[in-house]
Parts: sequence; C-alpha cells; structure tokens
Amino acid sequence: MSSNSAQIVQQIHRDFKELVEYVTDEASRSRTAYEVELTLFRRLLALAAQLLRLFFVQRAAVRPNEPTAPDGTRLTYQEKRPTTYFSVFGKVRFRRHYFHAPGHKGVCPLDAELSVPSRCYSDLLRDWAEYCTTDDSYDESNRVLKRILGLFISRQALETAV
Repeated sequence: MSSNSAQIVQQIHRDFKELVEYVTDEASRSRTAYEVELTLFRRLLALAAQLLRLFFVQRAAVRPNEPTAPDGTRLTYQEKRPTTYFSVFGKVRFRRHYFHAPGHKGVCPLDAELSVPSRCYSDLLRDWAEYCTTDDSYDESNRVLKRILGLFISRQALETAV
C-alpha cells in the first residue's frame, strides 16, 4: 500500500468508479437490493478507510520542528515510525515522524496534534463499543460490531476501552 498521497488519491478514484460501475453494470439487474446495499456499505467502509489513511499520510508528510522534553532537552529526529489506527472503518496504517533523546521518552508529535489515543483504538470506535456494552455483554457488543462494521475487537480490548 502506497504512502504517496497522489497514488492514494488515484486508488480512491478507481475504487469509487468501480462502485458506480457495480450499481450500473449489466450484472446489477440480477442483484437484490439487500446484496447491493450490503456490498455498498462494506465497500464504502473500505473507501472511507482509504480516505482516512490519506488524511493521516498528508498530515504526516510535513516534518515538525524538533520538540523538547519537559526538562528542555531537544529531541532529535530518528525516523518515520509506523503505527496502526483502528477506526470504525477498519485498521489504517501509516508512518509518522518520531523524535528521541537518550534518557527521554520518544514522541511522535503528530499523535498529540491529532489527539490520537495512546492505544490503537479510535475514540469513535471506543465510544461505539462503550455504547454497546452499556446494555449488552462484551461478547454481544463484539458480535454487533462484527456484524455491522465487519470488525473484531478482542474481549480484553473492549474491557480495557470501557
């Protein structure tokens, strides 16, 4: 999967075109409304994941100024570090700038700038998972998330998030 914004945009355009073709091609005449609706929903989730990835890749393209540790020590640039952001659209992977100095905790300034949670689960996904667990068991909440969004979150991750 590309980390180049232009390539991601091209792929999004191709995927959207395929969606339009899916509902307008000759084969669509034999599809049921249920089949089309479910397919569109799943493919739109995948398209939204690509758009979210594009957002992250574009934001991570600019290298921030070197941050400082709480004691004033300048943290130096090390590399672009990979991360996984588990959203309601699925897992989104991208790389962001990482800074570190000996004796200090390393940081990725983009994480703080975007309010990315320290754990990989997005705030929206955790919010929906918490909503599900208010009346249902963790296992039932997971079944709902799996059925509707096609996502599986471990029971332990749900318990921790809630």
